[in-house]
Amino acid sequence: MVSSSSQLTSSDSTISDTTTTTTTTICTTHRNSSDFLSSTASSPTFRSIKPMTTVFTKSTTTNSNKSPSSSPKSVQNLTAVDTNKMCVAEDLEREVWEKMAPMAWHNSIARADSIFNETYQITRNVLRETAHRGGYDVIVEVGCGTGDVIGEMNTSQPVKIPCIGVDINKDFINFCQENHPHEQCEFHLADALKLVDWWTEQGFDKLYKKPLVICVNNTLNIMPHELRGGVVDQMLSLAGKDGLCLVTYWNGNFFSHAIMNYYKKNQPLCGRFDVHKHIDWDRRILVTPSNYMTHWQTPIEVQSLLRSYDVDVPNIESTPKYCEPHIHCDGLAIFVWFDQATTSNAKGYYDSDDAQKFYNNIWGEDELHVGRYDLLTEEEKTTLSLGDQVKRAENLHEQELVKLIHKHTLQGQDHSLRIVDLGCGFGGLMRRLWQEGLVWKATGCDISSKMCEQSRLKNDAVGAGDDIEILEESYLQISVPDQSADLVISMDALLHVGPVRQRRVMLEAARMLRPGGWIIFSDIMQEESVNAEEMQPIYDRINLSKMGTVRNYKEALEACGFSNFSTDLHSENIPEHYGKVLTILNEKGHTIGLSQQYLEKAKKGLQVWKDHSPGNIVWGFILAQKTTKVDLSKVGF
Repeated sequence: MVSSSSQLTSSDSTISDTTTTTTTTICTTHRNSSDFLSSTASSPTFRSIKPMTTVFTKSTTTNSNKSPSSSPKSVQNLTAVDTNKMCVAEDLEREVWEKMAPMAWHNSIARADSIFNETYQITRNVLRETAHRGGYDVIVEVGCGTGDVIGEMNTSQPVKIPCIGVDINKDFINFCQENHPHEQCEFHLADALKLVDWWTEQGFDKLYKKPLVICVNNTLNIMPHELRGGVVDQMLSLAGKDGLCLVTYWNGNFFSHAIMNYYKKNQPLCGRFDVHKHIDWDRRILVTPSNYMTHWQTPIEVQSLLRSYDVDVPNIESTPKYCEPHIHCDGLAIFVWFDQATTSNAKGYYDSDDAQKFYNNIWGEDELHVGRYDLLTEEEKTTLSLGDQVKRAENLHEQELVKLIHKHTLQGQDHSLRIVDLGCGFGGLMRRLWQEGLVWKATGCDISSKMCEQSRLKNDAVGAGDDIEILEESYLQISVPDQSADLVISMDALLHVGPVRQRRVMLEAARMLRPGGWIIFSDIMQEESVNAEEMQPIYDRINLSKMGTVRNYKEALEACGFSNFSTDLHSENIPEHYGKVLTILNEKGHTIGLSQQYLEKAKKGLQVWKDHSPGNIVWGFILAQKTTKVDLSKVGF
């Protein structure tokens, strides 16, 4: 069940439009292996070389079933160098999947000799146990497909709580209603991207207060890549503060078993294929001549994928804990439990239409950070409009970053750098550095799909598209190779994840940076000692119980092998910035199409920052250099 704008029958695991690649570092001069800092940015002999890799386009199929099938792609050769040949016409996808009927899917997994029988039963048992232990009052299945999970839960071992299945495909809903007519189970036609609105319209929010919201059997991977994060956000919103979410993926450790005992035996489903020609065994991808694709992932890959949706589940457990966030493998499936405590809610917020309008029209179309109002001249303060003062102050803050880069990373030398921007937003900072000649290769990551899309468009518009890569990923786990960056930067983006995960961000920065590389970033933090009563509205605003501190960052960086730590703090700019943005919002907020609910909440939030920041909030730059070799796998974050 996905957005009504993409109504097709479903397929299976979809490959992202960004393919992770490896990087080879080449050195043409002798290095002293005992000198950890010898590979400095000043040496032009170090280059990251990206090998040509297979690139798969984004799927436009939907999750209207529960088959272990996958989204079709037309690929001649999985090892082809010409990536243009990997792009597949969506018409071929529709041709394959529009011919599929619900009964065909049902039969492929429900028959007695199906390898998925055991896993489906394990899934039902896990749902029963989770619902029982957690006291959840309803199970909501997103993308119920043929209903073979919740529709069969009352057959042999009845579940005592209601089950509600939703899907965007009418044929599958009709199939569910005809084949699973249980008293405790009902099926509805609904859009996963409008799940919460539908739930409220149906009045279910009045009936149920503690939902268990599920999306099982690889269904989330069936959806178009650009919609998955939005669906996860809707699931979390529907679950609420007392509910729980559970998703499952096919386990890549059983890929060969599935190939020989399911896909080979289901030629009407995926067509004939040669195991030597049509399978990438290393990446666990099958692409058949009939345009059928499936991708099975490992637990670590699933963990990384969910982080790109702003869901951080760090623990992989050997035994299930059912009602708390963790990852556990059983049967052919990878089970992931998560709740609102595992997300910053940043993705759902920044991808909303209201947030896009606000940041484009009020805050600044390229920048999403605070500005240096203390650097404005008296003339600028008196002659510039309020909006222009905000833009100028933000510009001045970026100028200060450029100065720090020249002083610390370049140390007076003149050459370009490999840069990673954590939480890049619209990409304005990277474009600025590119225009100033500082970028040899830049990679920006952000969990907002809309901001990533805008960033790519803006990069192409100025001719920087080849030099700046945008990844729709979380900065908690980025597909950037080890020791492949000279500089890691960020502008006021790390506050969203809180102090514990901020330490993990520093660990990720250490992994990406070469020996001697620098991290330079600004962030909004709290003082070591704060007024708890004044801080609570700020915590509520950003969905945290505590913010990071300078000391938290320093300790994390030192544990990861950094030294030469310093700060450049200018906290007095926080109340001034939020106060000015609030004034602008009051003046023009009603003219840019913001919803009344968002408008009122934004005004209240900006007022909170303005009033409660003095004495509680710290803001400015933090700098550190990677100088000591540390086994990062043993750092306990």
